[in-house]
Amino acid sequence: MRLPLNPCPIFVDLETLMNWFYIDESIVDGDRRQGPLTFSDLQILYSQNKITDTTLVWHKGLKNWISWKEALEIPAEDSKEDEERILQETVEAILKERVEEFQKKPYAGFFVRALALFLDWIFVTLLWELSVQIGDWLSLLNLDATVEALNAFAEKYAGDPTAAGITEELMNLPGMTELSVLWFAIQTIYFVCFTGFFSATPGKLLLRLRIENIEGKALGFPRALLRYICSLLTQATLLFYGIGYILAIIDPQKRTLHDFFARTRVVHFKKAKDTNSTDKD
Repeated sequence: MRLPLNPCPIFVDLETLMNWFYIDESIVDGDRRQGPLTFSDLQILYSQNKITDTTLVWHKGLKNWISWKEALEIPAEDSKEDEERILQETVEAILKERVEEFQKKPYAGFFVRALALFLDWIFVTLLWELSVQIGDWLSLLNLDATVEALNAFAEKYAGDPTAAGITEELMNLPGMTELSVLWFAIQTIYFVCFTGFFSATPGKLLLRLRIENIEGKALGFPRALLRYICSLLTQATLLFYGIGYILAIIDPQKRTLHDFFARTRVVHFKKAKDTNSTDKD
């Protein structure tokens, strides 16, 4: 019996695990075995006269088929022992499968993720530069005035780059607000759309990485948006030695701060032809 993995604490319905079968005497040809059913299901069938006292029933743990009447007479102690045994087997199967899954997962480490992020920032910068040129060509931006103001700003603070109020003055330069908003918009669209559509950004795709949720499935747009918002917090930790990214070095699943919040992981993936080749081997 293969049970689905559940990252939450394990709660098992013993009655559901006790799969019963019965012989349907109304069937003349073919397999007359019906099930699996719970004990409560059989009681309902009995109340509906679909099974009788002489109907043969069975569940895992019984050596032979017994009548429904005999099943009702099974001592409660024996039933409890069967339930405890099934519970133990189920928990062991779940834990074994979780361990096997963890061991097989090719989590992407810090350095390959850093390289993927570096590539993504190159792509974002190129898109931003292209958008700025288009905005200037459409007269939505005055690029010449912004460049001139930036040159004057650089000359003014060249000797004292830590002067008070330098950041505020920089943002007040002509066109800087528009350029900053454009950068943020492109960054947001880039990361949310690529992650939502492909569960990976171009940088990650080039390095054959993908992002998945804790169930190993694609993110979708809601989770992609949540992960991006959380990544802004991780970016802010660059002011504190980049602790949000360094977590990927010490975490067994190589998760960064935004992975913890969004409940995601970055893993290596194989191309389809590689997978097919492996299956043939």
